[in-house]
Amino acid sequence: MDREAAVIRAEMIETRAQLDQKLSRLEHQARQFSAKRYVRDHMPEYLVDRVIGGLLTLIGVRMAVKRFKARRNRRAEVRAALASYGRW
Repeated sequence: MDREAAVIRAEMIETRAQLDQKLSRLEHQARQFSAKRYVRDHMPEYLVDRVIGGLLTLIGVRMAVKRFKARRNRRAEVRAALASYGRW
């Protein structure tokens, strides 16, 4: 009986050690995938690059909004034209 208890105790200790190692590896990976680290790795180093990126983003958003508004206005123009023609 004592021998079986010792074997079980040894297996428990080994399992606990393996779990601790796995947990430490996962914590290390989690630190690598943190938002701060991602930004630090992917953000440009120079202020000029950041400003240019920001400007390009704003220009793209402006173009998308303009396109969306133009599309809505175009529909209204077509409806008005059809209504004045008498078919709508």
